[in-house]
Amino acid sequence: MTAITRFFLKNMINLYFGKAIDVIRVLLIHYPQSMTLRALAKESGVSLGQAFKVSKALINEGMALRDSYNYEFELMSQFVLLKRWATINNFVANTRFIEYYTPEDSDILEKLKFESKWSNRIEYAFTGLFGALLVAPFVRPTNTHIYVKTEYDAKKLANLLDLMPIEGYGNVKFAIAKSNGIFYGVKEVDELQVVSNVQLYVDLLNYPAHGEEAANEVCKLIENDWEMIYNCH
Repeated sequence: MTAITRFFLKNMINLYFGKAIDVIRVLLIHYPQSMTLRALAKESGVSLGQAFKVSKALINEGMALRDSYNYEFELMSQFVLLKRWATINNFVANTRFIEYYTPEDSDILEKLKFESKWSNRIEYAFTGLFGALLVAPFVRPTNTHIYVKTEYDAKKLANLLDLMPIEGYGNVKFAIAKSNGIFYGVKEVDELQVVSNVQLYVDLLNYPAHGEEAANEVCKLIENDWEMIYNCH
């Protein structure tokens, strides 16, 4: 292997894997705001070198540019980037779930609100069709997906909600977040925590049973957010 080949392999980056996703998430949530590499690295929780590699890869693909005057970095093809990430992502296949069961007449939302003084001590966020139900009602889901940081957090929330552990096919699925970036941009909706619209869209697009339709509804919210922020500049 030549020195040039080693250099090339060392500096290659998969834009839709690992820490690169944390950078892309920040850029999409803050679009159309431009950011310095240092600010981007800080917001994404990655090193400056990692932020540079992601920004360089995006520039090379024609999806971003860097202002040579103030050295700020901004997206140019935000819809292309969002759709590519969502298309490659497979929430169901690539996420570790801790599954529980609750009777259909059990109201998880009301229980969480009632136990808010305890649940607020646990970092969680609804996603999937249940998350979409909270921000862009489209269909009543049969399963509830909730991001948590650890299996221990899942157990604590399950105890608060009186959920029953089950080996598989549970109707309450705690998704173990791959990184803290999952919780970046989390918003409160009716006293409950929901992932950012960007993360919600990505999780929904390849989700079976109305996932794509729900994703399209969430995409409308993202478009509105981007347009409103743009008009304010």
